[in-house]
Amino acid sequence: MTQSGALLSVFHSGMVVPFVRGYVHSRSQFGGPLEWRVSGATWGPRPLHQIALLSMRHLQLPFPGGAVSEIPLLYGLCFSGCEIAYGFNESAIDVAEIEPITSNEDWPYVSYPDYLPYIPLAPVDPEKRTWHDFAREFENLPLEQPAEVVIVVPPPANIGFSVWGRDGDAEGVTIVFEYSPVARRVKAYNVCS
Repeated sequence: MTQSGALLSVFHSGMVVPFVRGYVHSRSQFGGPLEWRVSGATWGPRPLHQIALLSMRHLQLPFPGGAVSEIPLLYGLCFSGCEIAYGFNESAIDVAEIEPITSNEDWPYVSYPDYLPYIPLAPVDPEKRTWHDFAREFENLPLEQPAEVVIVVPPPANIGFSVWGRDGDAEGVTIVFEYSPVARRVKAYNVCS
């Protein structure tokens, strides 16, 4: 079972690395301002949100071609039903696709902030798991593992902030990131009950 209180979990090569709230500054973080240069497709007027930034040191997994030191996880929280794909290097993100391209002023709720609260993340010891067992913990994840690395971010209940609003959090809206380490490409979307 995934670590209770995990803000996100990373699945790779039959292993799960849960990340929980840390209490000291960390190279891995949930939320916070997006400090990378972002270009590519056009979207707006609301900004994309940094959901998390993961340090490769914390992942404790053997990534091929792991020349990057961090994985930026971006998502269009103010874009209803957002699907996004992007590539990245050490300092820049290139958005290849985003749908929809126009944000909603009151989505997911009125006065939504431009960035999520910064919370340091700490990895927990990796757990050996099958994709099937891991996927059963979340609503509507694909039956087959969709990418070499899959990162899931369920609505957190322990950070004093609602990501999706009362209804969305209660429905378990989960952001899914599919990451290809060799291509340094990420595809993100959400699933719910």
